[in-house]
Amino acid sequence: MNKILIIESDFQLAERMCKALTDNETHAFSCGTLEAAAALLENEQYQQIIIDTELPDGDGYDLIYELRIGLYESNDVPIILIVSNDRKPDATELGELGVTDCITKPFSVSVLKAKVWTQFKRGKRNSSFRAISRFEAIGAGSRKSIIGEHIVEIDAYVFDFDHEEYFVAGEMVQLSRLEQCLLRNLVENKGIVLKKRALVDKLRLESGMMHIDESMLAEVVHMLSNKLDARNYIKTVYGIGYLWALAEDKNKSG
Repeated sequence: MNKILIIESDFQLAERMCKALTDNETHAFSCGTLEAAAALLENEQYQQIIIDTELPDGDGYDLIYELRIGLYESNDVPIILIVSNDRKPDATELGELGVTDCITKPFSVSVLKAKVWTQFKRGKRNSSFRAISRFEAIGAGSRKSIIGEHIVEIDAYVFDFDHEEYFVAGEMVQLSRLEQCLLRNLVENKGIVLKKRALVDKLRLESGMMHIDESMLAEVVHMLSNKLDARNYIKTVYGIGYLWALAEDKNKSG
């Protein structure tokens, strides 16, 4: 069953949208505030999110940012933005925000429905997990290729990139799309310092989230390190970039 989350403070409009988008295969839920949306996103995963930018307790753009950096499991789903005519972003801005589509008030619910079904038909984007070239990296180290099996075992870690399953000491850990992209690039280039700028470009390419910058990269690195308890493996080389440390380097500070 597909689940759609509608974040819209106009109760009557939200009710019409839920009715139009709910059928045998899809159920639409609605809420009217950022606080309520955060509570729902903490407990459920949705296949699409429709969000009004103007909400009683804040700006919808803030929630979009939190979604795209991986604070919630529904981090890589299509997002349709509802905006007033004088606040409509252009295509470049939508791409930078990580927004899939946009609709301007007032709108026909049938037009929204067509946009939603278009996103379902497109399905998930395939991420091309290619390693950063050595030209974009600094230093040298043993680089283990995982093309083929796509399964890596390092000490207490097992990373199955094909099936998007990640284990720490036998316990599965949920990673956002950005965290998965970052992890794969780090692991495929073990012992090599990956430059921040090159890594940002790779994550943009692989995730389709063009709004990623070095500040967001630092947040994702921090969250990934905490989730995997990998502070002895994921190292920051200040002013340059990040790396997955080799066995002989992992206990060094960084």
